[in-house]
Amino acid sequence: MWIDKEVTINKKKINAKVNLGLDQSEVELPFFSGWDNLGVMKIDKDKYVISSAKNVGARDEVISMIIKKEKNDDNKFVESREDS
Repeated sequence: MWIDKEVTINKKKINAKVNLGLDQSEVELPFFSGWDNLGVMKIDKDKYVISSAKNVGARDEVISMIIKKEKNDDNKFVESREDS
C-alpha cells in the first residue's frame, strides 16, 4: 500500500510516496537534480540502499526508486553465561 512519508536523502528531507515491502520497497518522489548519484535513503529511523532509480518517462517530474533495507550487524550481541 502506498503511503505519504518524509524521506531523507543526503540530509535533505523530501515528501515521497512509499510502498514498503518485506525484501524490497518502492519510492516515488518529485524530480530533483543529482537524483542519479545516490546510495542511501532514510525512512523514519531505518536506512535503505537504493538499488535502482529512474526518471519516469524522462519528463523530469517523478523519480521512481527500488530500495532494500540496509543490513546492520551492529545490533547483534553475545549473551554471556551467568555465574551460578
